Amino acid sequence: MESLTLHMMNTEFYVEVPSSSDNWKERVTNWLSYVANEWSRFIPNNELDQINQLSVGKKLKINSLLYDCLKKANEYYEQTDGLFSPYLKNQIENQGYVQSFPFKKGKGESQDEENLNQIVKNPIHFLENHEIVKTANQQIDLGGFAKGYAVEHIKKWLQDQGFPYGIVDGGGDMTLWSNGEKEWTIGIADPFNGENIGRIKIKNGAIATSSRVYRSWVYQNEEKHHILNGQTGKVAETNVLQATVVTNSLYQSEVGAKLCFLMDEQQLNQWFEKSGWLVARFIVNKDEATKWIKTGDGKHV
Repeated sequence: MESLTLHMMNTEFYVEVPSSSDNWKERVTNWLSYVANEWSRFIPNNELDQINQLSVGKKLKINSLLYDCLKKANEYYEQTDGLFSPYLKNQIENQGYVQSFPFKKGKGESQDEENLNQIVKNPIHFLENHEIVKTANQQIDLGGFAKGYAVEHIKKWLQDQGFPYGIVDGGGDMTLWSNGEKEWTIGIADPFNGENIGRIKIKNGAIATSSRVYRSWVYQNEEKHHILNGQTGKVAETNVLQATVVTNSLYQSEVGAKLCFLMDEQQLNQWFEKSGWLVARFIVNKDEATKWIKTGDGKHV
């Protein structure tokens, strides 16, 4: 086996595939470096910032991969009726999240809540030839979705190179594939002490974990976390501390994990059943025991 470990986007990336003489590590490193520098909301004058600085009504032709990532995020935004949203940069910064993690105290000055709460649907329209047009002044924060896109992109490229199995892990959000000869055992960590509280046996699929314990901070004497309700722009009020979601794609897992903080159990069951996703989720609640919940036949788990 060959492996690669990189620290980018304040995340530990790990890639493992069968031994090969191909120079795959350089391609993976260059790709992750590109995403880290061009798709981050914390870096001025990069590709994402060009979109965020675009005036309402103006068009812009963007990189084809960024276009694809943003379009996919927008599809899940529409599918969840705006609960999951890539258009919350202003709102998350208004909660004091203006610097890259880790930090304990938020920074910045609060903005006008009334304006921030005026959530406009579909603030970007997607045109042909990788062009977009801005229809509202809601700025983009791709956040964990960009990381998931980067991981899925690596997986697809490695599969195209002929690797029969492998794993691409971006800080616990991972995608795995196997021709049947390899099975992976993935642990689920306690959100407070990191001890193993569960495990997943998987050959093909994706796993994403969201926690409001790690990405939490204090701002203006209030406890905050990074999961916002896309319909209101406000911090999600929930009993869920951590959600791990297993599906067929990391896009679904990333979005599904966020929904665990934004819907109650009955709503989640109904939504996942309606969506047709094959889902298993492992929830850590604040004052209840952890539990597994499966939707669909669970064959990928």
